[in-house]
Amino acid sequence: MQTESSSILNPLELLKNSGIPKHLLYQSKIEVDHLLCPICLNILWKPVACGQDKCFQSYCEVCINKWIQDQVGDAVLQESLYSQSLIIAPDSGSGSQYSSQSSSFSEMPQQIQIETTQHNCPKCKRPFKKTSIPIIHNLLDSIQLSCIYEECTIKSRYEQFQKHILQCPFRRINCSGCGLQQLQNELEQHENQCEQITIECTKCQNKMSRKQFQIHSIDDCVQNQFNNKDNQIDQLYKKIEELNQKNQYLEQKICKMLKGESFDTIHQFSFKTMFTQNYQFTGTQAIEAKLIHPSFNLQKQKNDFLHFYINHKVKTQAVQGIIWRMRIQTLKGNLLIGICSSLCHYSIDFIINKLGEIKRKEWNENKYKQLRKGNFTFSEGDNLTFQFMPLQQCLRIINENRHIVCRFEPTEIIEMGDSFFSFFSLENQGDSLIFI
Repeated sequence: MQTESSSILNPLELLKNSGIPKHLLYQSKIEVDHLLCPICLNILWKPVACGQDKCFQSYCEVCINKWIQDQVGDAVLQESLYSQSLIIAPDSGSGSQYSSQSSSFSEMPQQIQIETTQHNCPKCKRPFKKTSIPIIHNLLDSIQLSCIYEECTIKSRYEQFQKHILQCPFRRINCSGCGLQQLQNELEQHENQCEQITIECTKCQNKMSRKQFQIHSIDDCVQNQFNNKDNQIDQLYKKIEELNQKNQYLEQKICKMLKGESFDTIHQFSFKTMFTQNYQFTGTQAIEAKLIHPSFNLQKQKNDFLHFYINHKVKTQAVQGIIWRMRIQTLKGNLLIGICSSLCHYSIDFIINKLGEIKRKEWNENKYKQLRKGNFTFSEGDNLTFQFMPLQQCLRIINENRHIVCRFEPTEIIEMGDSFFSFFSLENQGDSLIFI
């Protein structure tokens, strides 16, 4: 007749929620009460201790972890129930000191504030600081334990307990075929004879029980092989169809890229500028960049242009194009739109102003030289679209309102190196751009 302990399939389940049952203690040199967990009242398993001064109480690791989790759960539930009671509490009228519309807990009197203490040691009630006490481990190593299987007469030391109960010949394991429990040392012999064990035919690769395999004929095997080959052919046809669809998609995508019609759109904008006191950036989806404090140049007797950059590195050797959009919200002064090889002062710049003049600045200079002048212009209220086409190595700026286009040519993009940044410069107080 099987006992309860002999029917345990996974002996580690015993140690999953508590320590080693006290009745398994066979021999100990000290009083066993010193080696018990105060939570589960069993022999300590994988002990940890509270490191608070004058506490040093040891617990099973699994027990103290569960204790702490239960404390946190109770505190969260308590706060949740208390918060709900505040929300649904009826207003008793003008005489009520506090109503359900209170905007925060800070408005309530101190005596109804909830104070929760989490992760506390059950003994000292202070925050649990995990530590280890070597003497406890030494004492535990000195005890001997009986096996959880009553038929077994082997007595193991504490450190060998887990290994033994897993390898004990009296441990029972379910047969993977019939599901009946078998002694661990007899399982292999049983499964070699069990008619319900699954066997795979080496020729047709079909899996069946040993009982079915014994009547598995050559005709059945050949037919299964043909069926398997048919299934493999069907799978190959499906794979070919998937690859053809993927190839068609890639061909269309390449054609769009060659025509400059395939772009990744910049939706989230962030900016960099050394003139943080002069610019104001506001908004989330659409961000407005506004010059709030201009910089007057006494020598030139006019305002200086102050740069800010879109913090997005555009890679010149990329495959996919990039597109971003901007609206000129307010423009009483001039505006410079440019690209630069880096975010530092020493960079190669190309710019275009609202008169359509395209200019260039060397990395070691501080002055722009005009390269050409086109018919591209812009003013307040215009919507501009920027398209970088890496295969054509050019940046197009499209004025959507006036249907005119400006291009930074391949020779100019090449000078940027492997990447570039776009920047904008305003001079007049109150002028602003919106990036969408």
